[in-house]
Amino acid sequence: MNIDWLSVAAFVIVLIFFIIIYKLQKKEVSFTGIILGALAAGVVIGIIFSGHTSWVMPIGKIYVSTLNAIVSPLIIVSILSSITSLGSMKQLKGIGLRSILWLLMTTLLAILLSMGLGLTFGVGRNSYLSLEGIDAQNFQSKVVPFTQVLIGFFPRNVISDIAEENTIPMILFAVLIAVSYIMAANENHEKVEIFKKFIEAVKEIIFKAVDFIISLTPYAVLTLIATATGNGISRAGIIWSLLVLLIVSFIAFAFDMWVINAVLVKVFAKLSPFRFFRKILPAQIVGFSTQSSAGTLPISTEILVDKIGIAPKVANFTAPLGTTIGMPGCAGIWPVLIAIYGINGLGIHYGIKDYILLAVVSLFVSLGTAGVPGTATITTASVLTAMGLPLELIVLSIPISAIADTGRTATNITGAMVAAAIVGRKENSLNDKIFNDIEINDSVETEVIQDSLEEVPVGAGCRL
Repeated sequence: MNIDWLSVAAFVIVLIFFIIIYKLQKKEVSFTGIILGALAAGVVIGIIFSGHTSWVMPIGKIYVSTLNAIVSPLIIVSILSSITSLGSMKQLKGIGLRSILWLLMTTLLAILLSMGLGLTFGVGRNSYLSLEGIDAQNFQSKVVPFTQVLIGFFPRNVISDIAEENTIPMILFAVLIAVSYIMAANENHEKVEIFKKFIEAVKEIIFKAVDFIISLTPYAVLTLIATATGNGISRAGIIWSLLVLLIVSFIAFAFDMWVINAVLVKVFAKLSPFRFFRKILPAQIVGFSTQSSAGTLPISTEILVDKIGIAPKVANFTAPLGTTIGMPGCAGIWPVLIAIYGINGLGIHYGIKDYILLAVVSLFVSLGTAGVPGTATITTASVLTAMGLPLELIVLSIPISAIADTGRTATNITGAMVAAAIVGRKENSLNDKIFNDIEINDSVETEVIQDSLEEVPVGAGCRL
């Protein structure tokens, strides 16, 4: 048996870098800094050992497989936890349904926006992606009648759906069980309370597993980038394509936050968009600065009640729900742009039907994978898996993901606050006198932002 000693040498050097990464993590060096360092090291190793990374490649593949394995249980437990927390059928039918509807509506609009921008700017075009072991022909769409696509949305056998990674049937099954729990809890809460406790316990365990997998990201970046570079990725092409992806994503974030949401606020909440955005600015700044949707909740709910004039029963329900359902930045714009990046970069032919399916899948996924560590990673993995696209695309986008997370989080927060305003109006729980008469003093605004920045843990939102 012939041994490729250059591949062995590359493997040894990668192990040395693994030790360095581990020590940096122990010293609590910035996660983003470690990832960027791993990226640079991967490129250098790939160039030096071009064509000799066969011993390195399996490590990255194992990470991708592990990430894929956690997606299905995470989808199910996230939906069960989110919907069962609504408490009662009355709450589900009233504020609950309206909140879910408008949170999903903001996400749907973000999906359509990102799809339009991604196709217009040709995200990923001319990047000539070449991923180890991946043949673009394997991802060409098969012609399937629309009726079959529709039937495929509904669960047949939950075990086979999980095994076959059928995302939408899993989501619908979880919704069915969650709603059934609420109905049963209304009749005899004590009898089914153990189910809720079980779900929360499982969620805690799954989230810990996700935390662990995300912590391994720098190691995966190093090996996958080394393999990709060593196998002939056009380095200039991919760097430029990632820059285009980042720019387009921020165009999408800005347009979604201040144009689409302005129309929603004006038409459905019947509020002045300029006054509304000026009042929620502290929450946007905190979200942008800390990348923490959940951590920004104290300031966002306070603004919704004290500055926008929304009743606490609506603000305290819709805003927190917005960290678990919807999330237009993490679950709408980003996964769609990554998918289009891969479609163009791998030269896959997608027709109108395929893009419609991509939009539907992204919307369903937004219902089931939000509010967890590494939300952007999980939602993107879910969408790519459902569409049959390679998960390696996530790793390629990691170098810009940390930057994009600032815009993603601000977009999530804005969408949730807009949804709360609309629900408040529809529920007759919005005080126009408070909204129109109370001005935010600049010094108070600055103090609120500073206090929030000190209290909010950095990176608890979408960050990879």
